[in-house]
Amino acid sequence: MNKKKYVNLAYIAINIIIIVVIGFLDPHIKDIGWAFYQLRLFWVILAALCMVLFWIMDALIIKYLLTSIYRPENFKKSMIVALVGQYYNAVTPFASGGQPVQIYYMSRFGIPAGYSSSVLIIKFLMYQIILSIFCIPALLLKSRFIISYSLVVFLISLVGFIINAGAVFLIYSLSFNHALIKKIVFKVLNFLHRIRIIKDIGKFRTRLETATADFHRSICLVRGNIKDICITAIITTLQLIFYFSVTYFIYRAFDLKGAEWWDMVFIQTFLYLAVCYFPTPGATGASEGGFYLFFSWFFPESLIFVSMIIWRFITFYLNILVGGLVVVSHGIHGLAEPDR
Repeated sequence: MNKKKYVNLAYIAINIIIIVVIGFLDPHIKDIGWAFYQLRLFWVILAALCMVLFWIMDALIIKYLLTSIYRPENFKKSMIVALVGQYYNAVTPFASGGQPVQIYYMSRFGIPAGYSSSVLIIKFLMYQIILSIFCIPALLLKSRFIISYSLVVFLISLVGFIINAGAVFLIYSLSFNHALIKKIVFKVLNFLHRIRIIKDIGKFRTRLETATADFHRSICLVRGNIKDICITAIITTLQLIFYFSVTYFIYRAFDLKGAEWWDMVFIQTFLYLAVCYFPTPGATGASEGGFYLFFSWFFPESLIFVSMIIWRFITFYLNILVGGLVVVSHGIHGLAEPDR
């Protein structure tokens, strides 16, 4: 295997080691068998179904946007692209590997890179916009609750929200001025070249020319198209609801009661904000620790570790398992390189 395959495997191994260490540090680890025994399978299946629906919504967004700006594509191909993206997002830092591979797969399906990149840019922006909207009621309704437990945790989540909302506002504002975007991008490129991070500036300049043109075209394609914006926003909203609902169904799987569904959804939003910019694949370490911090209010001490394992398996390892099977079955053997 080449270096990148070893790196991907190392990241997965580190994630497993972190979970094992957390487990050994948990004084209730001796009760893990009892905790699994009392699980209600029906609710666990519902939690896993939420993740499947998350993937389906992802595929529907890709299919709808492709139909809107290029040509109709069947659902199977869109699902393949979605799952491949989820796999590479899970095994690369900052979830940075998904989009390049998705563009590659769409090119295999006969979709030009300009259109596929436009679809992914629109999809990314809509995801960030809807996530920012989700955060507003979470901040309004649950801020006092979070602060009463940990001001630091609240501030980390708040910084995540500010970065997310600020990035969306900045990107959309810059989209009105293509020349300004190019100027900013090339200034950054020249700076990186001066400090010798980038050597072949000509190669990167060509790539960035294409990328900025794709970005500008993507914004122009949806600006003023209320129907496409609304439909994409609705599907994205459902996608986030399914993802943020996983923890609630795990909660119910232990026959726990008292917490409302929307409480879990809003707290899950805080957790997502707190860990989404952590620079490891799948926010390794931060996600596990964050689950302990945020959901120890809902799960008893004897169940929090098992709950975290189930949540992590459904929201992270299923992406690797199912997405990895799709990658292997469609001609990229093993842990293929995301930038090929």
